[in-house]
Amino acid sequence: MKEYLYRFLAKLGYKIENKNKERERKISYLKKYKVIDNLELLIKTFDFIRNLENKYSIRIKDNGQGVLFTFDDTTVYLETCEEFFILNEIFYSNDYNFCTNDEVVVIDIGANIGLGALFFSSKDNVKKIYSYEPVPLTYDQAKFNLTLNKNKVVELNNYGLGNTDKEETFLFNKNVKGNTGSRGALSSSFIISDVEKVNVIIKNASSVLKEIINQNQNFKIVLKVDCEGAEYEIFEDLDNSGILNKIDFAMIEWHDKGSQELEKILLKYNFNCFSQQLAINTGMIYAYRK
Repeated sequence: MKEYLYRFLAKLGYKIENKNKERERKISYLKKYKVIDNLELLIKTFDFIRNLENKYSIRIKDNGQGVLFTFDDTTVYLETCEEFFILNEIFYSNDYNFCTNDEVVVIDIGANIGLGALFFSSKDNVKKIYSYEPVPLTYDQAKFNLTLNKNKVVELNNYGLGNTDKEETFLFNKNVKGNTGSRGALSSSFIISDVEKVNVIIKNASSVLKEIINQNQNFKIVLKVDCEGAEYEIFEDLDNSGILNKIDFAMIEWHDKGSQELEKILLKYNFNCFSQQLAINTGMIYAYRK
């Protein structure tokens, strides 16, 4: 009866595996990296590691509560499954892989642990990167990752951007640093018992961007925004100030409120937009000025 059930499920495209055997298979495969203290992290992120192996030469070694993950000439410190997921998004799936012949400056709003900034640094036509990460612990990890590599970040700032200068309190879980922001508990990644509150500094987006643009008038401006809910107030502020007239490309991850509000503002400033819904409450917008 059991064999019949297995054959029937196989015809439907399902595969039944013994969890213990699957775990042993992963451990056997990962032995080549000689990671002991953080082996469990590698087991949980096995599929991401295999993806990246298909594209890069990989080295991994223990480093405190996480691992130093080297792919080709880039080394990053990772300590959570989410960070492997983001690394996979950026360096395997190429979520930020814009192409242009122009020399550009990138404004990186929501730097997280610095993976996006390192990706942009690998592009020959990117000349400077200005990065913003408001959460102190996440900022410290980004700073460390940047020190491990050659990069083009001229400013890594320990504050976020919004519609005004202010202080805010964010919910924070160190296991899902990339879900921290003004949207708070709307993020399904938070487990309440593991959440703490952190105070962060926010500065007016238009004022910050205006200064950067004035200093880099010979370059096109690329705006990358992944700031967990603050994107709506940022774009409202950029709209009110008119500074979007000085932005040439934008890559925006939206959360909870949909893409239409942001698309309406972008179209007002003569952008072409490509919009993608990734889940019920999040998606991406890629935009460039006509």
